[in-house]
Amino acid sequence: MSKNIAARAAAAAGSLALAATGVLVGAGTASAGSNGQQIAYTDHATPGYRHSIELYGYNNNGEESLGCFNIDSGGTTRISGWWWRGDLTVKAYNSYNCQNSYSWGTHVSVPYSQSGDWTYVTGY
Repeated sequence: MSKNIAARAAAAAGSLALAATGVLVGAGTASAGSNGQQIAYTDHATPGYRHSIELYGYNNNGEESLGCFNIDSGGTTRISGWWWRGDLTVKAYNSYNCQNSYSWGTHVSVPYSQSGDWTYVTGY
């Protein structure tokens, strides 16, 4: 009976490790600009005026994604770890955490591949 329990525990642990590996591999990141790009947002509004941006589009896996990011007001903010491709909607907010209505927006065409990892977006 104890051998049966030990065998089941070992099989469960192996399945769990395999599932965890699949999740890590499946999530993945783009490499060297080959499957989507990260966004570098430069804010050209009056410094201290805008505080966050919302990005909505498709990630490097072709899945719809939405993210809100607090930014360096009047400067450039690199949104690392989020990979985008295709049509991307960018909305800038005068508040932190994308609260209330946005004050400026645009659409950006993010290339699927390019020589670098960053697509630059300028907000006004």
